[in-house]
Amino acid sequence: MAKSISLLKPSSTAERVASILREHILSTPEGAYMGSEADLAQEIGVSLPTLRQSARMLEYEQLLTIKPGKGGGYFTRRPNIETAIKSASQYLSSKDLISNAKFFECADPIVAAIIEKAVTCEDEELIGELRKFVEEQRNSANKLLPPEESFKVSTRQMILLAKMSDNVMLELFSRILWNEVSVSRTTGTFQDSKDIVQTNYRTRLRVAEAVLERDREKALKAWRTRSKFLRSWPQRGLHIQSQAGKQGTE
Repeated sequence: MAKSISLLKPSSTAERVASILREHILSTPEGAYMGSEADLAQEIGVSLPTLRQSARMLEYEQLLTIKPGKGGGYFTRRPNIETAIKSASQYLSSKDLISNAKFFECADPIVAAIIEKAVTCEDEELIGELRKFVEEQRNSANKLLPPEESFKVSTRQMILLAKMSDNVMLELFSRILWNEVSVSRTTGTFQDSKDIVQTNYRTRLRVAEAVLERDREKALKAWRTRSKFLRSWPQRGLHIQSQAGKQGTE
């Protein structure tokens, strides 16, 4: 290995071994050869089973590639943005205590920052994608999607606007909030509701149109209107279900 790894006591856990290896990996170029399994176990001072357990953790994190056979060994790796988004989104989706208020406490300033940058985007390819998105939405005005599908389209819009912001941190945070999180929060929330789907469609389109027009104030105002709707939809969905339940028992 290019850098020596501090020796660990034989009683060290696999988690600590993984932590040491992780630190080394992140300070080394991607694809660098770390050594063979036997050499690493000896250098760190742990058994092969412990090293293998640590290696499995790092493989799952997409930080390590293990190549078997002659010329093989442990090689450094870097996770991609999709992995980071999926892991964070799944973690947040599992937290039942994330209320709409907490969700939008984070989402509103992030989206506002994205919109402010998106209206100044100079990337013709991304602008073309947004123009195509707006045209598609206008042409589908009379085609109501199921609520879950409608919100997936909204997620696609947010991902595009985030790309237009040309800020990888804003894109990452936005995609975490609007990827699995937003979709999972709509699952099973509604009975088919034309009102919800139409409002979702209408407020979504107004944001996209304003960004396409490069009108900052109009776009931010459109987002505030959309945010108010999104904050209310779980309660509205539950009210619809409650009313449907009452009608079913009458």
